[in-house]
Amino acid sequence: MRRIASIAAGAAFALLTSASAIAQPETPPDDKPPDGEGPPKQITDKDLATAQQEDSRPWAKGVSPESQRKALSLFNEANGMLRDALFPKAAERYREALVHWDHPAIHYNLALALVNLDQPVDMHGALEKSLAYGAAPLGEDKFARAKDFKLLVEKQLVKVEYTITEPDSVLILDGKEVQQGPGTFAALIRAGEHSIAARAPGYSPTQLNLKLGGGETSRMELKLFTDAELTREKRKMASWIPYSVLGAGVVIGGVGALMHSSAKGGFSDYDQAISECAATDPTGGCADPSPTIFALKSDAESKQTLATSLYVVAGLTVGAGVALVVINRPHTYRIDPLEKQTGADGVSITPVFGRDHAGLAAAGRF
Repeated sequence: MRRIASIAAGAAFALLTSASAIAQPETPPDDKPPDGEGPPKQITDKDLATAQQEDSRPWAKGVSPESQRKALSLFNEANGMLRDALFPKAAERYREALVHWDHPAIHYNLALALVNLDQPVDMHGALEKSLAYGAAPLGEDKFARAKDFKLLVEKQLVKVEYTITEPDSVLILDGKEVQQGPGTFAALIRAGEHSIAARAPGYSPTQLNLKLGGGETSRMELKLFTDAELTREKRKMASWIPYSVLGAGVVIGGVGALMHSSAKGGFSDYDQAISECAATDPTGGCADPSPTIFALKSDAESKQTLATSLYVVAGLTVGAGVALVVINRPHTYRIDPLEKQTGADGVSITPVFGRDHAGLAAAGRF
């Protein structure tokens, strides 16, 4: 962009070394001086009044003779400053002249001054107004130069069209409010890095940092979302895992309870068998228990041991499940508005603009 600006400045300097490069508001044909040779000859009130009525000069319609005189005086003063390379002062004088007479030639010379002040947006506007009535007010040479300059400066500019739809919304470009309320903001801005933001009551602000190339168009609808729409819950694991562990502990405890109950029944059967054995034994006790009685005792003891083990495992599992439930409590976080705009959480969207294309680049983790 700086290279383009330096080219434009060099071209302007070359033009300014030639007197024919500076435009002049035309005077009546009988009094027209050589182009660029200084102030026009004396113009009478009759000449100015006639100029206001000529259909061939619509840029003079409605401009009083007094306003035309004032504009010409300021214009010629600015031309002298332009030849002396006093560009800021020349631009100021040209703008003062335009207050009195909105003449294409004044816009043209204002553009020549602005080329050296690094103001491409204002220069583009001045060149557009200088071309508004064709070649007639400038002459064919200057009209062609104005078109060439306009094409050159457009390579330093970007046309932006940003839309917001929410009521009471505000659109902010590079920290400056450029639009209030729903609608589309359209303008020319310098190529390069820019920030664009939108906000509205009840919505979370949306902000983008864009790198825009010269000579391109950037179009985008900035959507706004509420805090609830941008809030997500995040857990360390799937919510079913802690409850599955907790449920498994309860099931294991239940199995342990069944084993415990079965062990109690086994011990009861063993006691009953010992009582029956003692009733038939002359010693009054069961001196020689049968293998069946021993099997009843062994089975009951095994079930009791298993029940105890299951109780321990169940207790540990339930404890682990409770701990996981606590650990896995949801933590809220906010997503980027661009992720919401694309409908795909975890996907990063970046606007991309090129000479022959425009679109969105997406990147994410899968």
